[in-house]
Amino acid sequence: MAARLSKLSLATPAILILGLLAPAHAQIATDGTVGPRIELDGPEFDIRADLGRQAGRNLFHSFDRFSLRTGERATFSGPDRIRNVISRVTGGERSDIDGTLRSTIPGADFYFINPAGILFGPNASLDLQGSFHVSTADEVRFRDGARFNADLAADSSFTVARPEAFGFLGAQPSSLILDRGQLQVPEGEALSLIGGDITINGTIDDDIFSGPKTLHAEAGEITLAAVSGPGEGMIGTGHITGEGLGTVRLTDEAS
Repeated sequence: MAARLSKLSLATPAILILGLLAPAHAQIATDGTVGPRIELDGPEFDIRADLGRQAGRNLFHSFDRFSLRTGERATFSGPDRIRNVISRVTGGERSDIDGTLRSTIPGADFYFINPAGILFGPNASLDLQGSFHVSTADEVRFRDGARFNADLAADSSFTVARPEAFGFLGAQPSSLILDRGQLQVPEGEALSLIGGDITINGTIDDDIFSGPKTLHAEAGEITLAAVSGPGEGMIGTGHITGEGLGTVRLTDEAS
């Protein structure tokens, strides 16, 4: 197996019922807290560095809502010195992603949180230069103790420190669903899904199945971690601290 897969718990196969992937209004809109407040036009969404805020090698983005319909693409760009692109969704609407998340920043790792929930549809894909860490956490926590919270009433800091963990504050963290999309990172990079209950419908990295894989990190690491209440999920290791573990459901061909 090319990747180290951390499964905290497994449930029996379940039927995956998905909502509509297409919201009625603009799918991507910034919230005005780290840059201008605008609605972006698709299907090619251009998310430049001047729509966010830079702190050292970190680039912060804050969205009121963030979803992609089938065939759409959101491209994040910025200076070559950026090493971490850190995005939050603050508007309380689930992110339904059935298009491509792309970054043109060389070697940059990508972090994305939405405490309202995240669904990757069958046409979801990644075109990134570094690792991908996605979560339904309330906040991103950094090595220096700073926090970047999706609740705009909470304190947030724009630190130069490296992201370290996803923090969960509520009693029932939202679910993270991956329905047959192909989330793949470059060779040697990491792929992390940390949330409430996690459902994966598809095939994960293995040495037997040679076809397209739902999760793939050649010579890298895949981490799945589910949290059932307030706590913390360490980025890259999946180590959980807090009140309890959630459930990782592998359905259909997922193994």
